[in-house]
Amino acid sequence: MRIFSGRKRPMHLGRYKMEKIKRVDKPTTLITDKVKGVPKRAGFFVRAFYGDLGKNPGEEIRRFITKNPLNAAIGHMHWKHVPMHKGEPWDTRAPLPDDPEELARHIKSVCYFMDADIVGICEVPEWAWFTHDSDGEEITTRHKYAIVLVNDQGWDTTEASTGDDWISGALSYRSYLNGSTTASIVADYIRRLGYPAQAHSNAHGDVMQIPLMLLAGLGEMSRIGEMVLNPFLGPRHKTAVITTDLVLAVDKPIDFGLQDFCDKCKKCARECPAQAIPFGDKVLYNGYEIWKPDVEKCTKYRVTNLKGSACGRCMKMCPWNKEGLLAHTIAMWAAIKLPFTRRFLIWLDDRMGYGIRNPLKRWWLDLEIIGVKGDRKVVKAKSNERELNLDRDVSGGNERIAHYPVEKLPGADATSAVPVDRKQALRDQADAERALVEAKENSRAGI
Repeated sequence: MRIFSGRKRPMHLGRYKMEKIKRVDKPTTLITDKVKGVPKRAGFFVRAFYGDLGKNPGEEIRRFITKNPLNAAIGHMHWKHVPMHKGEPWDTRAPLPDDPEELARHIKSVCYFMDADIVGICEVPEWAWFTHDSDGEEITTRHKYAIVLVNDQGWDTTEASTGDDWISGALSYRSYLNGSTTASIVADYIRRLGYPAQAHSNAHGDVMQIPLMLLAGLGEMSRIGEMVLNPFLGPRHKTAVITTDLVLAVDKPIDFGLQDFCDKCKKCARECPAQAIPFGDKVLYNGYEIWKPDVEKCTKYRVTNLKGSACGRCMKMCPWNKEGLLAHTIAMWAAIKLPFTRRFLIWLDDRMGYGIRNPLKRWWLDLEIIGVKGDRKVVKAKSNERELNLDRDVSGGNERIAHYPVEKLPGADATSAVPVDRKQALRDQADAERALVEAKENSRAGI
């Protein structure tokens, strides 16, 4: 419910007041000039498909999207958008304004008209493009600009979920579907104006969306690791992207104090069922600073989850995952503007019981699809029933986080299984920690 009327709020600003968040020239996490592009084959879901993570994950990844009937239905429609992602621009260009600022406002308004929740624009660095698709074919398209769409996964249902139960996959794919719908339509619209454009979604895309969300000023990197956290939605979102050569004004990155907040808060790591999120410090991975999760543990748990369709428990547990109350707005303001309150707010989050499920919002059925085509059936399934894990040790003294350097990931031409070397990956973690210290020293020295 709105307290104040939105009648005087321009369409291009959207619902959330991102213009109130501090803008900075560079992201709040270090990005060096050593970042390399990678092939899609290097992604751990793709690695699971090829058998790199072992037999069981290799089998389960093939039904990952379709193991729950609702998730399968949403995913089925989501994949239908893929043919609309690409296309040729019209031969003649429409009479558009010459001002990139005006064009950016227009395109953002179109995205909000199509129900995007938050929109940002950035230039696309070369390394943000995948080098090769999952079939090993080189990706040659290189548009200059990215329009990044953020779509809410849905507060009410999230509140009722554990984050890794049978609705978890549908929560993700609902947001993926909404983003893909908007991205496909807006890309087609830009092509009809006479300019090249391509949509990129979870179903099919040629760019890495996480860094583009960061560069487009839509959030900061979080302890969750491969997740950009938004000040209004927290981690409760998914993204889609439109790349184009239509000249648009870009947005600056933002700083709302998240690096300090995540440094103090370890709730996502404490509650991770796979124990894949580090309690310790950031590392340098592929030339950029990150709390790097153990992607092997994370992927295996999400793919082979016996009592749910995926996992987003870190998203469920984050103190920034709030909505609706004036108290939440005040707490968010304090977390941003008053750094000394952050430890108290983190403590208060647990004391208030945030992260515990709200049974009044629970509506879905715990169902699983088993069998193969021609012999499939839907059965009642057991479901994860987790609450807060307040007693877990958060010191991280005994944690085992594996680190898989980009140099050791499978290449685009790897068409058979490339088994992970976990023992070596555990040793590589220490090297990544030392590399970040050196990179920060070089950055301060201007090297």
